[in-house]
Amino acid sequence: MRIELRELKGKIELPYGIFKCECKGKTVPLDELKNAIENFNREWGRKLYKAFGQDPTKFRPSSEALWRRIKKGGNFPEVHPAVDAINLLSLINSIPYGLYDFSKIDGNITVRIGKEGEGYEGIRRGWINLEGRLLLEDDKGPFGNPTGDSLRTAVEENSETFLYVIFAPRGYPSIKSNQITMEKLKKWLDVEIIEYGLRR
Repeated sequence: MRIELRELKGKIELPYGIFKCECKGKTVPLDELKNAIENFNREWGRKLYKAFGQDPTKFRPSSEALWRRIKKGGNFPEVHPAVDAINLLSLINSIPYGLYDFSKIDGNITVRIGKEGEGYEGIRRGWINLEGRLLLEDDKGPFGNPTGDSLRTAVEENSETFLYVIFAPRGYPSIKSNQITMEKLKKWLDVEIIEYGLRR
């Protein structure tokens, strides 16, 4: 799969992977959740946002938003085994992830900054404004960013092939975090890794 950073080349790191999973009936163990919450480092996500002039306290990285929710006594959201795994990994690795139904992505992917008026319908979030914000785009338009992903490419109960991306600033331990991601996905959900890589 082709992923182009274009004007962002050298400014961010984008580890990614494509995997298959027969997820029905599987459950992600949460025995690592407590340690992940205790050791979470929100500065990685904030560094990513600040690199593009964004206020990370106004539109929080999804990983920090989840961390804050649990720190305040909220439950870990159990949505879908693949989604749950990626949410837990975002806490373990202290960085925002995106997860998408790969079958819904059309063509190659471009990573860029959103233009005036751009946005999409988010998952349980309503309209997400993308102006000035980091985003993923396929041939049909924007579909993901580090705050919230689009309804168009959302994972559903019958999803079988998935794309994850890790939104990271320069200097983040991307290779190590991607290796952890693949190891945990195999351990928790017995997934088949089809492709993985790093763009920067």
